Order: sequence, then structure tokens, then C-alpha cells
Amino acid sequence: MAPVKSALVPSRIPGVDYVLNPYYGCRFGCRFCYAHFTARFVARRSHEWGEFAYPKEGLIRALSRQLNSPWRFYGKVVLVGSSTDPYQPPEARHMLTRRSLNLLLRLKGRSRLHLLTRSSLVLRDSDLLREGNFHVGVSVSVVRMEYFRDVEPLSPPPRVRIHVLRGLRDAGVEVSAFVAPVFPDALAELEETLRLLRREGVPVGHVELLNPHKNPLLRESRHYGRWVALTRRPEVLKKALGIVSRYYPKTQVLTHGWGD
Repeated sequence: MAPVKSALVPSRIPGVDYVLNPYYGCRFGCRFCYAHFTARFVARRSHEWGEFAYPKEGLIRALSRQLNSPWRFYGKVVLVGSSTDPYQPPEARHMLTRRSLNLLLRLKGRSRLHLLTRSSLVLRDSDLLREGNFHVGVSVSVVRMEYFRDVEPLSPPPRVRIHVLRGLRDAGVEVSAFVAPVFPDALAELEETLRLLRREGVPVGHVELLNPHKNPLLRESRHYGRWVALTRRPEVLKKALGIVSRYYPKTQVLTHGWGD
């Protein structure tokens, strides 16, 4: 693969101006991930999502070059990890994310710096995240453990991610949880997750209910038909919204048409 020309690229995500993704692909392989389409950028197919994570050649050089004109990013929102988790298994060796964070310290106080992950490896970089005033969002899925590995083959379990949030917060890093996705047959788990997060004093950025049509890989699960049927039941939506309002009444809930 050719070296990248830019590390920070303009974003189409509402509220985000620039994104930085240190890797192509994602080894976590979540079956509900919206980013599976990016496989085509490295001549891979969507059904291979989760089988590869390639470090971007020339990323650090490109980022350093862009930050030679830091004023371009002043007042902007920069997100690390929009189409891949920045803490892929290869990150332990390549350290592309850590090296990128070190360079992004040049924007401290001038840009709003964010990072999104589901990996416990983020704790390694607590020092840089604290120094750069990064806001770190940790994605916490709500699934039944009986099929957790069917839909998240390599991700840390949700309870581990809650411990990660605690560890980051205790290290002085600003954090929030993104509770997503919520599977429709896991509403007891939703209540337990929100109870634990509130007990830890962790803010919740938003709650996102499962969109069963976002990734065709999800359709391979034997539970898929049941999930779709449950999302169409108004009483399931009502119960989910009631649980959220009980613990985080001001948090936005993305419903993806549940109950229709």
C-alpha cells in the first residue's frame, strides 16, 4: 500500500471536523459495525471485516507535516478512531496511535481532541491523553453474554470496558461511555450496564439501539430474525427508553426505527 498523503482528513461525521485513523480495517470484527465498507479501500471484501488491520504507512510523517501548519486545526474538533479502533492488536508493536497522540499535543488548548475506543490498551496512553486534554469515549455494547463472541469476536467484554473508563477517569482523563449497540433481547443487561456506569459516576454520551440492517455480517447469526422481530415491537422500545430515562434522563437515545 502506498504511503498516506494526509493523516488528518476532513470528516463527514456531524460535529467532527477532522478524523485520524491509524489503521486500515479492524481486528475486533464487530458484526454490527458500520465501517465494514472501508474494506474496499485495501482491496478486501466486506465479509472479511475483522480479519485484517494494516498500519498506515507514512502516517506519522504525514501528520507531522500537517501539524507544521497547526493553525488550520485551531477551533476544530479532531477525532481519533472513526472508522477503526485506534488500539488494534498491532498497536502494541507499531505504536502508531501513541505516536500520533504525542504529535497532536501541539493542538492542546487550540482544538477539541477526542478519541473513541473499546480497547483496554488505551490505558497505556493515559499520560498523553491527560496531557492533551483529550476526551475519551469508550464504546460499551449491551448484549447477552451467551452470544457476545458471535457478534464481537475479539472485543473486551463490556464489564472490562467499564473498568477501563474507571481507570482513565482515575488517571485524570475526561471520559464518557457510548452505550451502543443495545440488542433488543438484552434489556436486563442494559439496566445493569447503566446502573454500573452511574455508580462509577461516568457520563453517558448517548445510547444507541441496535440497527440490525447496518452490517450484512449480522444476518449470519441464528438470532438475527428474532432481533429484527423484537425491534418492531413498540413495547420493547418503550421498555428500553424507560430504562435509560431512569438512570440517565438527559441522554440522547438513537432508536433506529425501533417500534415501527
